[in-house]
Amino acid sequence: VIGANGSSGPAGGAMASTPVSIGNGSWDVKVILGETKVYEDGSAFFVVPARTPVYFQAVDKNGYVAQTMRSWSTLQPGESFSCVGCHESKNSAPVPHGNATMAMKAGPANLEPFYGPPRGFSFQKEIQPILDRKCVTCHNGTRADSAFSLTNRENHDDHAKRKWSDSYLALTNAKRKGKAHLGGPYTGVMTNTVNWIGTQSVPEMLPPYFAGSAKSDLMAMLEKGHNKVTLSREEKEKLAAWIDLYVPYCGDYTEARSWSEEELNKYVHFMNKRKQMEELEEKNIQAFVRDMHKQ
Repeated sequence: VIGANGSSGPAGGAMASTPVSIGNGSWDVKVILGETKVYEDGSAFFVVPARTPVYFQAVDKNGYVAQTMRSWSTLQPGESFSCVGCHESKNSAPVPHGNATMAMKAGPANLEPFYGPPRGFSFQKEIQPILDRKCVTCHNGTRADSAFSLTNRENHDDHAKRKWSDSYLALTNAKRKGKAHLGGPYTGVMTNTVNWIGTQSVPEMLPPYFAGSAKSDLMAMLEKGHNKVTLSREEKEKLAAWIDLYVPYCGDYTEARSWSEEELNKYVHFMNKRKQMEELEEKNIQAFVRDMHKQ
């Protein structure tokens, strides 16, 4: 644990350790593995990496998320997994129709990349360059008519042990508890401008388009045009993805860190231990496969 902040909402409260976002943002580094086709009958059939926690989002033609799976699944090498509905019993099977789905007939598809190879979604690398190109001429924090700064100027958070940018804090409507000079933790406040679901949203099943980029005034404003600013399809889809991933800031746990040398050494120590455990697990799996082939 290096740094911490918290989240709260209808589902309760929780602490995030070594946080990658302001409070009420994403708890984990998010990686977009890719996209796949959903056929006319609603079916999809695709390959995901093994031993990787994955969750699914239904994305519409505009690149906006219509529905998000708020838990995850993890498959072992060679394992197959099917879903008959997010809120159906795991012990149930789909109702037989006599015909295979369109996706089953087409066969398993490899995921199509999201503007490059899978990577941790970093606000600094994916979103800030868009703001630098299209927004900071006006929103630079120095002009008298500049409502807020969308620059990369750093703000130290001694609780989260991070350095958040002006732009990130402005877009997430981040607030600090207590008086400003006390340096409380930054907590994001969901508004109509950037309207993400939140890690402590209501536990009940959410209707499509409950929140997210499709309900964010920021995206609506950019679609209509704002002060003659025009965004490309890629730029709009990256902004939408950032909102729908619960506004992550860091693409890995060491990015934008405000750590002491001792804290960095602590992190490296435990990451090396994890790597050793992964290597041992891989050797055990390979040995198991060899034994199975001998039988």
